[in-house]
Amino acid sequence: MVRVSGRRAGHRFDAKFGVVTEALLFLGELDPEAIGPSIAHATHYEPTPLGDLEALLAIVPFPIDATTFVDLGAGMGRALLLAARHPFSRIVGVEISPALCAIARDNLAAIDRASLRCGDVRIKLADARTYAFPRGALVVYLYNPFDATILRDVIDRLATRLDRIALIYHTPVERACIDAHPAFACVGETSAGAVYTSSRQNTANATSPSTMLAPHVASTPGQPNHSQPSPGNVDPKTAPT
Repeated sequence: MVRVSGRRAGHRFDAKFGVVTEALLFLGELDPEAIGPSIAHATHYEPTPLGDLEALLAIVPFPIDATTFVDLGAGMGRALLLAARHPFSRIVGVEISPALCAIARDNLAAIDRASLRCGDVRIKLADARTYAFPRGALVVYLYNPFDATILRDVIDRLATRLDRIALIYHTPVERACIDAHPAFACVGETSAGAVYTSSRQNTANATSPSTMLAPHVASTPGQPNHSQPSPGNVDPKTAPT
């Protein structure tokens, strides 16, 4: 599979914005004592390839301007910086590693906020398993951050919400957990991942045409993106053993 982004592109991104996001890190080599037992379910840090998030956001079937973007397993924060090019009302990066949280906060402090369309971007040191999601509509992003044990807990909690939810799963190694869940339905895929919405939202759209919302079209500032993602196979980012 050909990716829009590679390590060279990642290094160029970092140099352009004065940040550090391009790395491949195993959490057990960083701060395992600080992470605790949840490290047994974590994968590794690898940044979202440039271009992948844009295509996945284009599938989200509702406007995002009153929506919170939550990245579970935010790592060094590249996905947060990419999401902040869009007019989300708030962006939250949830990361269990104190070391990665510190790097992500440094990146947020370093980047030129004038290049972002969302002014409220923050990092939260927390375990995704117990993290209290913000109220209101959500776009929840996952770049294969943990195994099925944690993923089941996360989607079970999201399933109880009445708010609009889009779940973006990049490199969906454990997608069977979501595909089998009665509260979520896949609404689109790219070669990088899949996008799900809650069944409550799907039912409302199917039964009330007058309330259907136009899908969000992902774009960078001043550069609308009218391309449509095409389905494809996923190239998994496998978890370390």
